[in-house]
Amino acid sequence: MRGYVSPVSALLKQWHRVAGRLLSERGSVMVMVTGGLVILLGVAGLALDSGRAFLVKSQLSRAVDAGVLAGGRALRSGRSSARNQALAVVRANGVEAGKGATSVHVHFGVNADGENTVTVTARRPMPTTLMRLLGREVVDIASTATAAVPPVDLVLVLDQSGSLRTAAAWDDLQRAARGFVTHFSETMDQFGLVSFHTRAAVRFPLQNHFRLETQRIIEDMRSLGWTNTAEGLELAHQQITSQRARARAVKVVVFFTDGRPTAFRGTIGGEDRILAVAAYSENVVRGYFDNPDQISMDRWDRPAADACQNVVNCEEWTEGGPPPHGLRGREIARQLGLEVADRIRADGVYVYTIALGNPLASSELARPDLDYLSRLANEHGSVNPDQPRGRMYFAPTPEDLDAVFNRVASDLVIRLSH
Repeated sequence: MRGYVSPVSALLKQWHRVAGRLLSERGSVMVMVTGGLVILLGVAGLALDSGRAFLVKSQLSRAVDAGVLAGGRALRSGRSSARNQALAVVRANGVEAGKGATSVHVHFGVNADGENTVTVTARRPMPTTLMRLLGREVVDIASTATAAVPPVDLVLVLDQSGSLRTAAAWDDLQRAARGFVTHFSETMDQFGLVSFHTRAAVRFPLQNHFRLETQRIIEDMRSLGWTNTAEGLELAHQQITSQRARARAVKVVVFFTDGRPTAFRGTIGGEDRILAVAAYSENVVRGYFDNPDQISMDRWDRPAADACQNVVNCEEWTEGGPPPHGLRGREIARQLGLEVADRIRADGVYVYTIALGNPLASSELARPDLDYLSRLANEHGSVNPDQPRGRMYFAPTPEDLDAVFNRVASDLVIRLSH
């Protein structure tokens, strides 16, 4: 018969055996415990320092992203300007070269697509805390961002019709247009100039090294004649799709006018002629011009006959309506402009439009046709969502032209630097 053994006694005996074994192996256990603690502290340090490194990396990334965009926007003013702008914006975002062993570098190049590039790299060594137990005293943290800045081929189309002189806006336009030219690089970009009144002309063909000559041409131009927007756009289209245009360049047409279309070119009586209508009256045809290419761009010319009383075949453009009758001619001039703009955009060209005028004028014809200019630009894809979407800008007074032209240039540069 076996004697009774209580559970407590059995547990005490087991404890003594285990305790004896631990005491005999205490040296090994201490080593294991110490090693385990080091590993646990290292893992904890890794988590802690990884979190710190993430915060540093985030700060560097925000700074270089902002800096590289600023550098890209300033690149058309030269590499020195781009470098200074990039470093200033990086610094404004809390990352300063030389502070805490931080380094910031700006590099320039050209990528495989022929785009100029700005690259900003920021690097900062971060001392570790508990990770030192694993032998890692410093973590090198870096962030790099690159902005690609494509070259631009741009044709500026300027209305020089007589209404600008009448409204005392011509000097303001000349000043604003001359300033607009300076926003683009003479080596990176190409620039062309077209102007129009009763007819249009290429004043400066699309090319590099354009600033001084285009500014001189704008200064020498005069305000006169009617408003043949379609022919101005047509010549811009020819320039932006000519052999001068570069395949990898972003193509842009910037179009300015202060009024509604009042002239157009077409076959009248079997001959190439230009028909002009009254600026502020729907039912007056001023007449047509024979030999349109001989119309002076800088001297006032009148049609062969005033109104339409003595103009042969004028009724062809008024659907047989008795002269004087300019409503149909005005509609044709507007529609021709829309058709040319559609062809321009179909070739992948962005169209930006600028309007000048009083939107509160009592006469509808004296107000700028903002719907027309918005449609020319395909703003928000309203005409064709599959074509490039430009923008329309509006200057209510001549004094606003400088600011509006500068805004167009700034928006273009920002768009190109992303």
